[in-house]
Order: sequence, then structure tokens, then C-alpha cells
Amino acid sequence: MAKNKIIQKLKEIIIESMELKCTPEEIKGDDLITELGINSVDALEILVWVENTFEILIDDDDLNSQILSSLDTLGCYIEKKLEA
Repeated sequence: MAKNKIIQKLKEIIIESMELKCTPEEIKGDDLITELGINSVDALEILVWVENTFEILIDDDDLNSQILSSLDTLGCYIEKKLEA
């Protein structure tokens, strides 16, 4: 799956999991935690959605705020997992 499609799907996942009232185009994604006010519960829920949607397993060692730092960071992580 191309990274731009992954990022588009991530935006949809974030909107749905956080019940946001915005469009995917409104999410810049450079600093997700600050931009969207993601807390630890939100982060866990987003990552569970990511695992289920992309059918991947996020390693325990990777479960930290770094993985949600930006759409690009998370998109690259998912892309690598899908290639493995």
C-alpha cells in the first residue's frame, strides 16, 4: 500500500476513533499530539484501530508518543510493517 493511501486512511481512523468534527484534509499531521490534543487514552485507541485496520501488530517497544508524533512517522512505521 502506498504511503499516501496509508496517511489518508490514518486521518480517517483518527477522526472516527476520536469522534472529531473535521475532514481528513483539515488534519495537517505534523505534530498530532499537539494539533489534536491526543492524550494517552486517545493514543491507545488510535493504535488499536491502526492494528485492526492494517492487520499489523505494533511491537510493545514501539508503544510510545514517538510513534504518534506525526502522520509521516506513523505512516512509515505502518508501511514497514506491511512490507515485512
